[in-house]
Amino acid sequence: MTTSAAIYSRQSEDVSEGIANQRKRCRSLIEARGWTVGKEYTDNDTSAAKRRGPGTAWHAMLDDLRSGVADVVVAVDLDRLLRSTRDLIEITDTGARVLTVDGEIDLTTADGEFRATMLAGIARFEIRRKSERQRRANESRTANGRPVPGRRRYGYETDGVTPREAEAVIVRRLFAHVAEGGSVRSAVTWLKEENVDPAPGKIWVSRRVRDLLLNPHYSGKIKHLGAVIDSDFVTPIVDADLAQEVAAILNDPSRRTTPGPKPKHLLSGLTNCGVCGAPIFYMRTYLCRVSAGHTSITKNRLENRVRDEIAKAFISGGPALFPASPNGSSISALIKAHEKNTASVAATIQDRDEGLVPVNMARARLIELRGAREAIEAELERARSEKGAASALLEIAQGLIVKPSFEMHEYAEMKETVLARFDDLDLDKQREIVRALFYIEVRPGRDIGRVWIEHKLAAHLNPDADADARYYDEDADRVSADALHPRWAGGAPMTLDSSSAAFMDAEAIVRDAYAAE
Repeated sequence: MTTSAAIYSRQSEDVSEGIANQRKRCRSLIEARGWTVGKEYTDNDTSAAKRRGPGTAWHAMLDDLRSGVADVVVAVDLDRLLRSTRDLIEITDTGARVLTVDGEIDLTTADGEFRATMLAGIARFEIRRKSERQRRANESRTANGRPVPGRRRYGYETDGVTPREAEAVIVRRLFAHVAEGGSVRSAVTWLKEENVDPAPGKIWVSRRVRDLLLNPHYSGKIKHLGAVIDSDFVTPIVDADLAQEVAAILNDPSRRTTPGPKPKHLLSGLTNCGVCGAPIFYMRTYLCRVSAGHTSITKNRLENRVRDEIAKAFISGGPALFPASPNGSSISALIKAHEKNTASVAATIQDRDEGLVPVNMARARLIELRGAREAIEAELERARSEKGAASALLEIAQGLIVKPSFEMHEYAEMKETVLARFDDLDLDKQREIVRALFYIEVRPGRDIGRVWIEHKLAAHLNPDADADARYYDEDADRVSADALHPRWAGGAPMTLDSSSAAFMDAEAIVRDAYAAE
């Protein structure tokens, strides 16, 4: 009866013995023995020092050997096959024999099995000793501010300290996106839509982006013994204050980590029913969820109406369109207040349980802390929303030229510019703009006038504003900026300077430009 010999080949970081060469040498030995080459098993980029579970060729080979697929397993060397007595026992218990090209280890004899057991023990000892040396070396490196070797971090070269500029640009954009009110989920969306190379990872997912944003390495710091320390070797990609602000936003306990289905339509939940006041959502058409008979309106009619008001607000809004937005420090302070509140709750509960505080006093204190916590969470939500809206408003307004008066075709050109910039924003930022600018209500009826829009910032455009403030003079065929914004009275064309990249500087530039009257 012919002996069937399976071949097992493996390589991890040590590629001195390539897979192809391993197979070639194993086949030569099998042919020299007069056996038949059977199934071949390969674990590439796999360490034998770790458990080789389901999904590995080693695991599949053990299952096949128990089924009698092969009589003998041939490998180049015992180190390629196993590194521990546990692996040796596993393969011996299958009943198959083992033969190696180097060293002629033959588990078909008692002497061969004894030698293999000794070699497996020595290999295990070498692995443990190497691990201890590596751990001590890594502790020494981090104590001195150097990062430990490992897989290349996105944004950095393989040395872990030098930024790779093509990726560093993306890292900075991610930090700015979240700091300006964007979500991790929307960041993943634009990374995929723009086909940003995810290397060294396989794909962009929310968990990966969140971990990237919370990694202190990008602000020139490293982790050592559970603490974050400054490094004199790592070149930071983002400013430490920006990194701290983003970490505070993502670690905010009131932030919803599972926000539910992402809105897919501009005005879902941002428009109210004129009958019952409930939010209107898009379900083939925009309609009231309480009762479809209350009110409904087609997507194009409602969104086009709102887009017209967006253009008017930007062309005539003036400085009121850019209220002071919260900065990162105020958000961080709110989060610290929330953490302090949580600690006070825990301390009060502990004092109550230990009998240090009467139950009624503890209850009153907990009710007080709950009220304070809810107020902090509401302020956090408002601050995040305002900052996101302010950033989005600036993206549209920067560089927009506004005159005290202009021809209709000029107004049309400005409107086209505003709406084109609006369309370039992701849906999250578009919704932030709508939320910041308007209160929208759809009332019963058929004409477009049933869409009632109240401007929160450009209040002069509200339906109840001065009826004489017309923005279109039919006789002159001109749009009057005085009419659109009564506070304007002559003056040269105003251009919003977009040269400054800093958020707060840009906001100040916009305010100054609109203030020229």
